[in-house]
This record gives sequence, C-alpha cells and structure tokens, in this order.
Amino acid sequence: MTIQADQSAALDPVETVPEEWLADTEVVAELQRLDRLVARAQARAARLIAMAHRRGLPQAQGFGSPTAWLIAASGQPPAVSRSRVRVALALRHMPATAQAFTTGDLSEPRVRLLVEACEAAPEVFSRDEKLLVSQARTLSARAFPKAVAHWRRLADPDGALADAGRAFERRRLCLSVTWEGMTRLDGDFDPESGTVVMTAIGSLAETWALDRGDTRNPQQRRADALVEICRRHLDSAHRPRQGGERPHLILTLSPADLASDGVVDLDTGTINTETARRLTCDTNLTPVALNEHGNLVAVGRRTRVVSPALRRALNHRDGGCTHPGCDTPAHWCDAHHLDHWARGGATTAANLRLLCRRHHRLAHDQAPYPRRE
Repeated sequence: MTIQADQSAALDPVETVPEEWLADTEVVAELQRLDRLVARAQARAARLIAMAHRRGLPQAQGFGSPTAWLIAASGQPPAVSRSRVRVALALRHMPATAQAFTTGDLSEPRVRLLVEACEAAPEVFSRDEKLLVSQARTLSARAFPKAVAHWRRLADPDGALADAGRAFERRRLCLSVTWEGMTRLDGDFDPESGTVVMTAIGSLAETWALDRGDTRNPQQRRADALVEICRRHLDSAHRPRQGGERPHLILTLSPADLASDGVVDLDTGTINTETARRLTCDTNLTPVALNEHGNLVAVGRRTRVVSPALRRALNHRDGGCTHPGCDTPAHWCDAHHLDHWARGGATTAANLRLLCRRHHRLAHDQAPYPRRE
C-alpha cells in the first residue's frame, strides 16, 4: 500500500502563517515550535532507519551497510549518514531517550550525546537513563555536556581516562586556500590544548584588551589575534631555522611595482600594493639582479629598511604604538613610514612612527595618517 500525503500549503505544519504576520512576542514561541517539529521529524527518520535495518533493506537493495544505503537514499555526506545510523540503532535500547525524542522534547544533538553516554557504559546508563533524560530536557546547552561528562566519570572512571587519551589523539588542524583566495582553518583540539589556544587568542581579542574605538566584530578580532600571535613568533629570535634562515613572510617585487598601484601575488592569493607597502615599511631588503631573460644574475646583501640603531631610538621616543589609546609595547610594533620610502620618503625618525599591526593596517587603509607630536 502506498500512502500519499496532501502537501498543500494549508496543511503544511511548517508554514502555518507567513513570518511577517508574527508579532514580536510570537517569534521565540514559533522558533521553539519549529525546533520541536524538527526533533519529531528526526525521531521518525531514526525509526525508519532502524526499521530498514531490521528488515534487511540495505542488503536486499545491494548495499554493504546501512550507512551506504542511507547515503544513497538521503544524499547526505558519509559522516552525517554514519551518525544518523548510529543514533537510530542505539535508540532501540534507550526507551526513555527515544520517547523524549519522539515527542520533540530532545533535540538531535542532545540525543547524540546520550547515545555516546550509553555506548560508554550501557549497564549504568540503563539504570540512570531517566535521570539523564530529565537533565537533557532542562539543562542549558553549556551545562548539559558537563553533566554528562560528570556522570561518565562516576559511571566509568577508566573509560573517562581513555576518553581523555582519545581526545588528544583526535587533535587536528587543517589549512587550505579556497578558490576565493582566502585561507581556511578547521580543526579540533583536546581540552588542554584548546584552553591554551583560546586563552592566547582571548588575551588579544577580548574587549578588555582593546581600546573603546575598536569596531571589529568578535570573529574579526579572533582572526587578527591569531595572525598577531603567529607574527610575534616569526619575529622572535628563538624560532627554528630552515636552510640557515628563520622562516618568515617573503614578498618579491620591484621598486617600481612597490611605488605603483595594483596587485602583488603571494603564494595564497593576491594583495594590493598598499598592503605591500605596509609590509615593507619595516622589513629586510635583499636586492636581486636579473638579466633580460629573467634569470638570476646576482644577489646583494640583505639590509634592514629601519636600522637597529634607528629602531632603538624609535622605541625610546614612542614607547609603543602611537595610536591614541593603544598601549601595545614597542617590541610588538612596526616602524611606519608616514611618507613611504618606495615613493621617496626618508627613513628618518621624523618620518617614522611606531604602530601596532592593527593600527598600521588602518594607517595605510586610511592614509594620510595623523602625526602624533
């Protein structure tokens, strides 16, 4: 028998009324109703997956596993399909969790956390399931995982220790360049490493560490903080050497390119020449001679744009970033040319000011930058 449902808009449980008809006081209630509806739909899908497994449909239709069958049936990625199958099969032995999922009282992420707890200590979970489901209904998104972790430590201390070891082994960080020329980071850290990373980034990105005029959103502040931490490492004299050189950003361009307006290529994408001028305000220069065929003829001696003696004088004079209200120390600042050397500006104390990396960027983006006497 084939069951056909009336899919008319009038009977659609999702689109009950247009969003514009909702009063401000009704928006939260509507979101909560939809969350319950989504949970009920996901619970029904879990029951269908479990039923298909019980009937042997994946094997009968030529699939090697329920996950492969679900990937073909739903079009979802393998990781998502694997998780859905895992939840569906586990719920057969978790009656209280399955009931709360069916009524929409528990969201799928909370059910997934309970499934992990059940798999860790099945016998103890069976005894405590109703208590854990009650906590899953009432505790906040921040408190519930902590409650489950505490239960796990009491229920299976050895397993909790093994979990900590597995968490460390699962650490990863992926770096890739997108088609749009952006660099994407994605990863997972064990609790200890994650705390170190979050604390380090927070020390530069939290509002208490910033001046009141900072207009960046939290995501931008964290991104800038990570870059700043990496810059400080590269500027350190104690970093490892590779081929006799300390790793650092390398920018290759001619003086004419630097003085003009356009774009410059980096390994990960392109930057404009104003950005290149900012990077070369306070840098090492290595002259390279090429012949008419573009072949290397000679490499000159590397020199600093701002000499060590001049830099010491700037550190003493400015004491740190000269942007009003910024207290970044001098050793974390760049020497900014008010009139860039590539356009004829002199590398003298009168034409230089210390700026932290963020305010250095602003100085080039919003030139001319106001002098601080």
